[in-house]
Amino acid sequence: MDKQTLFISYCWKDGNAYADELETQLKYVFDVKRDKSQLIANDDMYDFMAGIAKCENVIIVLTSEYVKSLNCMLEMAYLVSQDDWAAKAMVLVIDDSLYSLERKMEVINFWLTRQKKIVSESADVEIGTSLHEEEEEYLTLICDNIEHFLKGISRRKNPSQIAIVNEVIKKSQMDKEPEKETIGKGQSIVLSLIKENEKMTMAEIAAKSKLSRAAIHRYISNLIDLGLIERVGTAKAAYYIYKKQP
Repeated sequence: MDKQTLFISYCWKDGNAYADELETQLKYVFDVKRDKSQLIANDDMYDFMAGIAKCENVIIVLTSEYVKSLNCMLEMAYLVSQDDWAAKAMVLVIDDSLYSLERKMEVINFWLTRQKKIVSESADVEIGTSLHEEEEEYLTLICDNIEHFLKGISRRKNPSQIAIVNEVIKKSQMDKEPEKETIGKGQSIVLSLIKENEKMTMAEIAAKSKLSRAAIHRYISNLIDLGLIERVGTAKAAYYIYKKQP
């Protein structure tokens, strides 16, 4: 039987040693993936994050530098916004201060301030508009999910590394069918909308489905892999069409 996949999300600045230990402990049970090169060959951030979301199990190594890293917090926000987040993810809290209300608010305000700054700058820029829009989109995804994430880690105080290892193995052995059904329902909604409307942009799908943009992106990525739809165009100008089956 093939091993289930496990993605370890961590900050290279202060989480590498913990990721090394986790990989050593879990590599005989899981197909461990822990960096971009192991998941996707191009540089599209959302395609990379969809690759993470497709992993059957996830461990986030939550360090003091993790909560200050744009890429790390994007991984967190994308994962938290997925329908199967709670069923497959574990958080190893290394920075114990993140259990305190004061520290949580400090982190939330850090990202809200950064978001407000880029929104303010975007109104005045004449060059680099698309770069500002991309940064604003990333920061919005983080700010929309950070409170839910930080609230969630408080429900289980100070899990040890061995407890995380045991728990992720336990989760992997549970029935995955409910998760698959949940993801399947989301994919069906997106596929039906594209079939009915002939072609749709990501924004149009989000408006009609009432699903999060991050969840929609994952469903679209899955449907492309299944050969049911295809992407036409690039970046924000891209739209999706149904591929008629032979």
